[in-house]
Amino acid sequence: MHKVFRFADQDIEVEVGRYARQADGAVWIKAGDNVVLCSAVATKEVKAIQGFFPLTVEYRERTSAAGRIPGGYFKREGKLSDFEVLTSRVIDRPLRPLFPSTYFNEVQVLATVYSADGKFPTSVLALIGASLALTISPLPFMGPIGAVQAALVDGVWKFNPTFEEVAASDSDIMIAGTKNGICMVEGHCNNISEQTLIELLFSAHEEVKKQVEWQESIARELGVVKHTPATTIDWTDWKTRVKSVLPGDFAEKIFAASKSERGDGFDAIKKDILGKFEQEVAKAEITNPILGFIFDSIIKETLPDVLAAKKIRVDGRAFNQVRPITIDIAPLPCSHGSAVFQRGETQVLTSVTLGTGQDAQKIDSLIAGQQEREFMLHYNFLPFSTGEVKPLRGAGRREIGHGYLAESSFINILPKSDAFPYVIRSLCDVLESNGSSSMASVCATTLALMDAGVPITEMVGGIAMGLVRDSQSNLHILTDILGMEDAFGLMDFKVIGSERGIVAFQLDIKDKVGLSRELFVEALEQARIARLHILGEMKKALSAPRTELSSRAPRVNSFKIPSDKIGLIIGPGGKNIKEIIAKTGTQIDIEDDGTVKIYSKTGDAASEAENWIRTLCGDIEIGTVFNGTVKRIADFGLIVELVMGKEGMVHISTIARNKQNDLNRLVKMNDRIIVKVVAQDRETGRLKLVAPELEKP
Repeated sequence: MHKVFRFADQDIEVEVGRYARQADGAVWIKAGDNVVLCSAVATKEVKAIQGFFPLTVEYRERTSAAGRIPGGYFKREGKLSDFEVLTSRVIDRPLRPLFPSTYFNEVQVLATVYSADGKFPTSVLALIGASLALTISPLPFMGPIGAVQAALVDGVWKFNPTFEEVAASDSDIMIAGTKNGICMVEGHCNNISEQTLIELLFSAHEEVKKQVEWQESIARELGVVKHTPATTIDWTDWKTRVKSVLPGDFAEKIFAASKSERGDGFDAIKKDILGKFEQEVAKAEITNPILGFIFDSIIKETLPDVLAAKKIRVDGRAFNQVRPITIDIAPLPCSHGSAVFQRGETQVLTSVTLGTGQDAQKIDSLIAGQQEREFMLHYNFLPFSTGEVKPLRGAGRREIGHGYLAESSFINILPKSDAFPYVIRSLCDVLESNGSSSMASVCATTLALMDAGVPITEMVGGIAMGLVRDSQSNLHILTDILGMEDAFGLMDFKVIGSERGIVAFQLDIKDKVGLSRELFVEALEQARIARLHILGEMKKALSAPRTELSSRAPRVNSFKIPSDKIGLIIGPGGKNIKEIIAKTGTQIDIEDDGTVKIYSKTGDAASEAENWIRTLCGDIEIGTVFNGTVKRIADFGLIVELVMGKEGMVHISTIARNKQNDLNRLVKMNDRIIVKVVAQDRETGRLKLVAPELEKP
């Protein structure tokens, strides 16, 4: 059954029943000339219950969508780009909590961009399309969800802006939610207040609710019938049986000061449970992973009541208390800047490296084409940080996502490239982890940047907020959450900011019930107080960027030349620029607008290269002295090469009379000779020189 539905409010159109008809759910979603195909498929049976929901979400962009062929040697799309990974995560996070907790069929959601003109965010289309594909499918999806992208355009928040508007804005935020409330937020901004963020979120939610109602109307018109997941397990009965063998004070065993003690207590209880059901496991009535999953769900239900009764958390802290902070500045002597930031049992080592323009990462953007990334924050979650043994592979989705969130925190506080012409890389290695490692990476990067002498405009720090709901439906906000509180809680709300306001954030709600405006206000205020405390601790270690760069960092001279002189500097086949680099030991970048950046280890080398380039451009001050090379000896005087590609003449009249007749004996071809510029013809560029040694009688 082929049908077309229009959402006039946002100029979105979907076709159902024409494309990908063998998927459980598929929609062809359009906005203007932007087209995304979204599909959802689930396996018919559960292969094995591992204790987590096996949902896979992939967002892919076809370069043909923008009329381009992939760059590089392989002319076909390969692994997901970082942007595709980040968008896949943005789609995954709000969808995942909206499936039954005991549904373990493998589900695959694919969103493929087939046409894009940059006038509507395809990530928003993909998220809405993925939600609708699941909504019209028989899968037990408890959505739908809606989404908007927000950017600050000319001082006004605009929803679903164009690519150009986002590129020109200092704020870019993705917001997703159900009809009950906001469930996912991610983005960066420029020191906005908590109140401004609240107003933006709930204004966006009004648009989200319209999208949700539209999707629900489509499902009603199509007569969608949801399937009840088939299961051979009586979850209610097994939950009762597991509860019956648990000691009354089992939750007390996970209250301890250290992660290892809590882990030991948790493992001991779980091991005891598994031991009591050995016969049932042997008879294949149940499996250990399922028993473990049931135990985890009981902990998730019980722990909030215990926390509420005790008025403390599992590590003994108050609900609004930040863990102890320790900081080590410059632990790596050979790095340009470094720092270790530790909060409780989470520890991050960050090193900052300053590079040249040639170190910038080249990125292919679907709409903008090739771009350069001049600030990179790479987050690595090492297996020993949690006491585990795992193979070391390339960066996973989690590492890319955490790294991007931390990186986006610095978009508006880093110096502009014309004032600080370096490419910057921050390498964040998580050495110890017990929650909020991405926020520790933000703090460590701030300190390492200042240690490197990068003139950031202000310090930023991050905090992760959590939430639990007790059996009386009372909600308790937790500051600086542990890994366990993240796993068993209802919210992971990362907030990054300066003393003035918020610069980045990421919110995931793992609850199917929306959170109230009042709760958001309270959570943001609690986060603000914690952030100011963290920034205060950071200032005790290092309060401002160092006034001088590391002696190991390259030095840079930046200046401008006329753009029509660029070809002269480069020379035929790059001959001139190669010669300058080889002779001076520098690295030189020349931009299309004539900006020249010279990187070197010593100031003398940079000055020599700059003087060489200025000389080639004809930008020579009268009185400048050169150690030139004699290229020709004639009756009228000497032709001297000041630098490769630029010559001047020492006229015979400036040479002492007693040396004029003997010039061929005094000076040989290719001899080095000190000369001084005494005049320049501005029209022809010819230089008049004198040779002090030849002026003397």
